[in-house]
Amino acid sequence: MINAWTEFQPLQQIMLGRAYPPETFDWHGNREQRESMRQIFEETEEDLQTLVGILESADVMVTRPDNIFTINGEEQVNLPWMKCGYPNHPLMPRDTLFPYGETMFEMFTGSDNRYFENMAYYRENTTNWLVGGDWISMPGVMVNTGQKYIDFEQDLKLIYHAANMIKLGDVILCSQPYQRHDERGKGTNYGRAWIERITKRLYPNTKFIDVRVGGHIDGKIALLKPGVLMTWNRDWIPDELKSWDIIEIEDTHDMPEDFLNTRKRRFHREYVSKWLSHWVGYADESVFDVNVLSIDEKTVIVTGDDKKARTAIEKRGIDTVYWKWRHQYFWDGGIHCLTSDWVRDGNCESYL
Repeated sequence: MINAWTEFQPLQQIMLGRAYPPETFDWHGNREQRESMRQIFEETEEDLQTLVGILESADVMVTRPDNIFTINGEEQVNLPWMKCGYPNHPLMPRDTLFPYGETMFEMFTGSDNRYFENMAYYRENTTNWLVGGDWISMPGVMVNTGQKYIDFEQDLKLIYHAANMIKLGDVILCSQPYQRHDERGKGTNYGRAWIERITKRLYPNTKFIDVRVGGHIDGKIALLKPGVLMTWNRDWIPDELKSWDIIEIEDTHDMPEDFLNTRKRRFHREYVSKWLSHWVGYADESVFDVNVLSIDEKTVIVTGDDKKARTAIEKRGIDTVYWKWRHQYFWDGGIHCLTSDWVRDGNCESYL
């Protein structure tokens, strides 16, 4: 059953995402596009299987989402009020699933192509519910395809990404909702209000603390263990956490040469960037050295290449395990994005 209070208590069960199968684009008439996508999909699953081995060697139970959609070039998922297009892969469970306490909160991202994404986790969520866990879903709203801005005064939309939040016992840290001056905020004020209201009805002592940054918070702040956190901008740290030992790493968005070359290739310029941009995100805004996964307070899995960051972590008595994730810049997702920690050994504690 779901039991998740922090980012660092001993990990026992985790949901690990999956991309679509390698044959997904075999229907495509362009050989370069077909073979390039097959290679990326094959190598993605190879790396994920390596991660499964790392997690299982640490006695962590790994579950995977179901593949519920197929893509053959013609089939697209559409509804009367929106065009969903190619449905999103269930590779990033952190975006839509927020396990807290004994409750699974399913969040709604507001993206039309992700409208049905949580169906990939239905089987596992049902299993958790059958053994006594709570399961609450944010209502899916009508999405106006192509709408650039969300009007807070006119549009009552419940949208808030699960990756906007990180857990710290009886505290939940939250990033800012969408603002007109910051198009990368992942949610609305209404969505932010919904999750706080529902959570406090179940867990009245839980406190929500706003962090002065938009977007997914797990790319900005990592809570490594009680009293130790990592970020690439200490200005984001709320007052309640400023007394902690803060590892501030280099603010770099440098992308590896192999990915820069991939973006120059024809298949990426003419196909991925045009038709699959909702799949791959914004790799140029990501600092993956912060996007880590803690096995417990003494071990963390990293995918970033910043050796200084790893050394700084190890100086705090935390071992780092490097997992090579070849296409994290293509998918724009680190190891924290790819996972959702459903069970950690421990109870709700106060760390502030």
